Amino acid sequence: MQRILKYTSSLILCMLVYSSLAQKEKKLPPVNTAPFFNGVIVQADVASIAGSIFSNGTTYSYEASAQADFKHKLLPVIELGYAGANKLSTENIGFKTNAPFGRIGIDLNLLTPKKDARPTSNLFIVGLRLGMTNFKYNISNIIITDDYWGGTQPISYNNISTTKVWYEIVAGVKVEVLKNVFMGWTVRSKSLLSNDAAGNISPWFIPGFGTNNGNNYEISYTIGYRFQLPANVKQAHSSKKTDSVTK
Repeated sequence: MQRILKYTSSLILCMLVYSSLAQKEKKLPPVNTAPFFNGVIVQADVASIAGSIFSNGTTYSYEASAQADFKHKLLPVIELGYAGANKLSTENIGFKTNAPFGRIGIDLNLLTPKKDARPTSNLFIVGLRLGMTNFKYNISNIIITDDYWGGTQPISYNNISTTKVWYEIVAGVKVEVLKNVFMGWTVRSKSLLSNDAAGNISPWFIPGFGTNNGNNYEISYTIGYRFQLPANVKQAHSSKKTDSVTK
């Protein structure tokens, strides 16, 4: 009888210890096992090309970007492009400009890897951009009315130079459709940081920002390819980290 009680109590004790360890294991946060550096995605914005075609030359924009992937969590990005406009209003007032533009920023991947889940390169991102462009623009055939003598006169302004700075809040997804080939879309909210001085003639269009409304919204659709480090370089870097940990 004593042996049975002793055996039973030992079994119950083992079960309690195992249950306690299992609960602690469940409470552990998921571990991000992605390498520190996961390559650079070079991509082009297809939406800007399509928009340029459908605008019949009124506005046009072409841009590409390079985005690094650190730990599959932080993704700094550089975006460069060229944009312009050639518009004639219903009052026959003409506006013309073209110039390069650039943006820098960073995205945060909100997808959290689950323990024992299949690894994925897909991204659900939110981020910030800071954009800037320096450009010249022409405005032609502005009609000025002489309040004293009467009559009107057309006036043109050429090579007006200005610099515009803005910020963007972005959100979107990127999906790896083939190995290292990514497609995705991004929604952007754009807000100007630099305003025109009172009395100045404002540009109708800002390269990289769009029409000069103070706030703009835009959708980008990108196709890109991820360039990664060779497998032997990754393996060497991984072995160095392992050696340093063991030491």
